[in-house]
Parts: sequence; C-alpha cells; structure tokens
Amino acid sequence: MTSFLFFGFLIGLASNFHCIGMCGPLAFALPIDRSSAFKSILSVFKYNFGRLFTYGFLGMIVGMFGFSVLLFSTMQWLSILSGILIIGMAWSDQVERWPIIGIWTKKMTTLIQLIFRRTKELPLAYRSFSFGMANGLLPCGMVYLGLTNALGSGTLLSSILSMLAFGIGTLPAMFFMPLIAHSKWQVRIPKIVIALVLTLIGTLTIIRGMNLGIPYVSPKMNTELTTTHQTPSLECCDDTCKVTPE
Repeated sequence: MTSFLFFGFLIGLASNFHCIGMCGPLAFALPIDRSSAFKSILSVFKYNFGRLFTYGFLGMIVGMFGFSVLLFSTMQWLSILSGILIIGMAWSDQVERWPIIGIWTKKMTTLIQLIFRRTKELPLAYRSFSFGMANGLLPCGMVYLGLTNALGSGTLLSSILSMLAFGIGTLPAMFFMPLIAHSKWQVRIPKIVIALVLTLIGTLTIIRGMNLGIPYVSPKMNTELTTTHQTPSLECCDDTCKVTPE
C-alpha cells in the first residue's frame, strides 16, 4: 500500500504545474473572506479540505471496484494496466478529449457549473468548503491519473488513502494560488517535465505488478488455495503480509 500512497502523492505534486496553468480562473472565483489575513487563510483551508473530502470519496468508489477485482486474484495485472494507462495519459496532451472521457467531461462540466452557481447562494462560512467539494469533481486528466493509481491499489482503504495522498500533493499550488490570485505572479513549466515524472510513476507501477520479489518496489504476490477460498498474500521484506478477502 505504501508504494501506491507514494505514487499518488507524486502524481499530486506533478499536477501542481498543471494546476498553475489550468486552475488560475478558479483561484479568482474562489469565495474568500478577505476581511483579514486569518479569515483568508481559513477560507483556503476550507476550500482544500473540501477538495480532499471529494478525492477521498472518489477513492472509495474506485476502491470498491478494485477490491472486488482483488478477490479474483488479478491484483498484479490491475497494477500493470494502471501503469500503462498512466504512461499513456502522460504523453497525451488532450486526455479530456478522449472519446469516452470526453463524454464524461462534457456532462460533468455542465453539472459542476450548476453546482458552482449554487455555492454562491450559500452563507459565506460554507462557500469555500462547498466550492472545494465541487472543484474535486472537475473533469481533469491529473485526477484521472490519480484514480487509475488508486484503482491498482486493490483494497478499499488503500484506494481512499491513495487519493488523499494525491490531494495532499496538490496543496502547494491549490493553497497559495487563491491567496495570490490577484497578483501578477505567473509560472510556466514545460509539459514534458510533467510527462517525464508521470512516466516514471507509471513504470514503477508496472514493475510493482510484475511479481519480481523486490521488497516494496515489486513485492512477491502469492495465492494460497484452500478448500473454501483463495487467500492472496504479499511478501514484505522477511515477513509475509496477508490480505484475506472477507
């Protein structure tokens, strides 16, 4: 599970470059109470807590699917598939325009716009948190990558934690951008930097599923057959960590 948390965090860090360029307009629209420095920071905290809440919820959804797949002893293949998808998305400039993802993006964008309008009607104390929850649902290639990594984790808890790690990785940009939204500070990062980082993450995810017996990097996955069910086990260093489906 540790490796998926680490990969989720790395994807979140890589997305900071993406967020600076793509989420700038949202930073201007964030309903911040600017009556004092403390209230401004508190508003940004609420906003990011709302995003983390949504990411954790999304992680729970994909984790339910991932855990059901684990019961059929295909965890390592799911990890390999996740790595391939991460690398494929890393080198696509228009992930959101892929046919299937494009349909989802269009529908979700319409829904999120409606939610954003509704958040403006809420009391100021609740706007930032609600805005953050809605922001977490925005169609975004980096979020899709985070979910792909979470799906490969194979269990419900690790999937939720992987998405929370992804959200924590995005904090540098999404915490400071709203506070400096009205400044002239701009940063441009070459897209190839993001692509290279995500390619590394995808490659490590593939290696993890290859069952090479390398502790933490590619731990050995065994399946002990009994008369009633299969018990997947994961070797960690000198000990064996067993995950038994209920």
